[in-house]
Amino acid sequence: MTQTPPTASKPTGRFWHPNFPITPRRSPVFYGWVIVVMSTLGMCASMPGQTIGVSVFTTRLMEALGLSAMQLSVAYMFGTFLSALLLNWGGRQFDASGARKSMVRSTVALGVVLVGLSFLEPIVAGLSALVGSDASAWWPAFVALMLGFALLRFTGQGMLTLSSRAMLGKWFDRKRGAVSAWSGAMVAFAFSGAPMGFEWMIQRVGWQWSWRLMGLVMLGVLASVFWAFARDNPEECGMEMDGGVDGKPRKANPDAVIYKDYTLQAARRTFSFWAFALMFGLQGMAVTAYAFHVLAISAELGVSSNYILGLFMPIAVVSVISGFVVAWLTDLPTIRIKYLLCVMAVCSLLGFGALAGGDYPQISWLQVLGFGICGGCFGGLSSVVWPRFYGREHLGAISGLFMTVIVLASAVGPFLLSAAELYLGSYRVGFIFVAMLAALLAIASLRADNPQRRLGA
Repeated sequence: MTQTPPTASKPTGRFWHPNFPITPRRSPVFYGWVIVVMSTLGMCASMPGQTIGVSVFTTRLMEALGLSAMQLSVAYMFGTFLSALLLNWGGRQFDASGARKSMVRSTVALGVVLVGLSFLEPIVAGLSALVGSDASAWWPAFVALMLGFALLRFTGQGMLTLSSRAMLGKWFDRKRGAVSAWSGAMVAFAFSGAPMGFEWMIQRVGWQWSWRLMGLVMLGVLASVFWAFARDNPEECGMEMDGGVDGKPRKANPDAVIYKDYTLQAARRTFSFWAFALMFGLQGMAVTAYAFHVLAISAELGVSSNYILGLFMPIAVVSVISGFVVAWLTDLPTIRIKYLLCVMAVCSLLGFGALAGGDYPQISWLQVLGFGICGGCFGGLSSVVWPRFYGREHLGAISGLFMTVIVLASAVGPFLLSAAELYLGSYRVGFIFVAMLAALLAIASLRADNPQRRLGA
């Protein structure tokens, strides 16, 4: 049984018509490959709203606004919490309006937010004057930054990422794993170079103009590109998933047969949804916390900051390679996706177990393998599991709840790791808890069956 075409709202007027300004079905190649490029570009465009993009600006913000590291961390956590509360609504809006409108609106909103954040200093000064606050008070800057982070995270890490991933899942079925791997590889390398690129820009034009320039690129270039080339699904363009090419005959994959399109309410009642969402959330929480405190962690491990920062590149290489392997495995008819989730959990256990109790730098190879393979599973599975388990009809709403879990987890990660160091005396104690949770989720993953299987039994 083939997948049911999604029923995104019909375009209103010529401006949003699928055949304007170009006609996808006239493309010399299957238009899904253009969608791969747009999806990858969208995820790369979200970098200013990701932790890896914000981290380069933190010291500048503390200096400019007079906030301490703890105040900045708490503002980031609360802002991320606020953004997560909006993601369920954002996922429903994606289902209602489609990927094209969602990507354009998210990009425009992200551009406006970036430009607005570049004026934080006069905004804080105006807020202080409005409420008659003392010039030395910290709370006007805290409130302004918290709201700025909320908007930045919702538009960047939230909606633009959600829209890009969900759009890709609507255009491919048989090749979904492979295209997700190619896209994930490009995104991984772009993300690994983002901090250096942002730092280079800040050193030349300052943090304010860096955000302004990125915002103007969003508004003046990327929004137009997504409007011109992004499309919600192949059916609205008069095409089929995978280009309608079945390829050579192969054994049917029980994990790829769709009998029912699940609503969000039905999906979240399944054990499998929470097994996958919590594993992805744990990884998001732990990796964000690790990246946020990486320099302090290097001191505790007894290695130089250059050494621990240098581990990011081999981790990215392992992640890309394992991402292709995971993608290949998800396309095989004999592979159950729940076992790949188990591999992800075990590798998370190994990576954070090395941080928790290993001798550095001797054991760092285990961290590289654990983090790398886990990252490859994250990229390879996140675009595959939801359309394959729950169909495409309500993909935006389901992806919205999934992103909510990840965003909430990433919000509390740095704070919890700080608390472990402050009250328990070591970052390593925090990593022990992460490894224990990963072990529990490895066991839970063995029950995370595709709910479609029960319907076809």
